[in-house]
Amino acid sequence: MGLTFYIGFMACGKSTLGQKHAAASGKNFVDLDREFSRETGMTPEKYITEKGEEAFRREEKKLLRKVVAHWMASGKPGQLVACGGGTPCFFDNLEFMKTHGHVVFIDTPLETLLERIRREPDRWPVAKSYPPEKLYEERRKWYEQAHERLIP
Repeated sequence: MGLTFYIGFMACGKSTLGQKHAAASGKNFVDLDREFSRETGMTPEKYITEKGEEAFRREEKKLLRKVVAHWMASGKPGQLVACGGGTPCFFDNLEFMKTHGHVVFIDTPLETLLERIRREPDRWPVAKSYPPEKLYEERRKWYEQAHERLIP
């Protein structure tokens, strides 16, 4: 069964689809943002607002490696990890994920993403300080390096 990572832009449905697909295939499900909240006592949104994105990305990198180490120590059961929108775009995270598992790009149309972000702006603080359309274009090159693409 192995390890699968869902990547894609904020609001693309990584967590929602990941949970459904993990349940349907009998895999464990890990939401990296929820794990981050559990580990740090703060949501990613609050952490970014209070400590900045750079500090958040360093913690996120450590957490990604911790999740994979736990998976390996657990005997490598089937597991699906929903990553944050920026996870594959920083440090060597994408290469790390590709080395340890199968990476799937959830390729939701930009118009759908923008509508979701507009409905819940507090959920994605990075979009408040940076135009989401521009951020999407910058990050897409990372997402397209996934092993597989899924259009919901």
